[in-house]
Amino acid sequence: MSIKLDDTLLVKLNIYSDLLVLKIMENTFILIAGGSGLIGKRLYDHLYEKGFNVSILSRNKKEKNAYYWNPEKGEIDTTILHKVTHLINLSGVSIAGARWSDSRKKEIIHSRVFSTEFLFKNKDHFHNLKHYISASGVSCYGVHDSNKLYSEEDAFGKDFLSEVVDKWEQAADLFSSLCLVSKIRISPVLDSKGGFITEMKKPIQLGMGAVLGSGDQWMPWIHQRDLVAIFEFVINNKLGGVYNAVSGNVSNRTLTQMIARKLNRPLILPALPSWTAKMIFGEMATLFLDGVQISNDKIKDHGFKFHYLDLDIALNQVLI
Repeated sequence: MSIKLDDTLLVKLNIYSDLLVLKIMENTFILIAGGSGLIGKRLYDHLYEKGFNVSILSRNKKEKNAYYWNPEKGEIDTTILHKVTHLINLSGVSIAGARWSDSRKKEIIHSRVFSTEFLFKNKDHFHNLKHYISASGVSCYGVHDSNKLYSEEDAFGKDFLSEVVDKWEQAADLFSSLCLVSKIRISPVLDSKGGFITEMKKPIQLGMGAVLGSGDQWMPWIHQRDLVAIFEFVINNKLGGVYNAVSGNVSNRTLTQMIARKLNRPLILPALPSWTAKMIFGEMATLFLDGVQISNDKIKDHGFKFHYLDLDIALNQVLI
């Protein structure tokens, strides 16, 4: 038996729903650590535009809408921590920012784990904390089986990137004694303002673009609009646990060809051999030469709707 709702009742229900959302926003104070980076800025703008009360932690005392912190010096503005209901941590030096020397590897792990541990050391100031949300990475499943679609339930790999994610997420779990904990495993982000797509298009624009290695290696991807929407979705629906933030998977060859086509540039050069990439980038070449397919079923099963599942449309938005 179905019940038909008249238009007046539907309007009242929609108004009630909108008021409920506004009430939730009024009682929410979101603080973003690592809010000065590309993703952090996108996330801040998105949440602010949605009506949330949101600020960032920054080492720059003069930065707008920011509160000061410096984990290395053990300094943080504790006067605002009691207001925080949702703490988002995006802190960490760039994985692809420099060759992976032993010291750089330590820095990559330290910048993620230490910032988390430092925030947790200030737990006594987080009187109203309800939700801790940590950035993480999809590069945690190893590169053993290119034909497998990896989900959040799959085991970690044994390589360096898997180690980074493992230690990163273990640190995030410190907050499980205080509040709900979520870990968003982020795939390479399509963004017109920076990120991996910007680095890929530079040589292509100069007529120096080429497929890397075999070209068959998988590259998971997500549009920045969907990434920030996933963070909001996790907040609104009080979702704990681990979630892959990925829209789809594409081979290096196909992605390179698509970018060249949209930029109206030919791909003249032969594929860059794997050994050459390893000579240039060292161990970091695994970022370009290895890859697996990542599933987004879990977040979709919770009701999340992607704006960009079609890579062609997503590339149009960030390249044209």
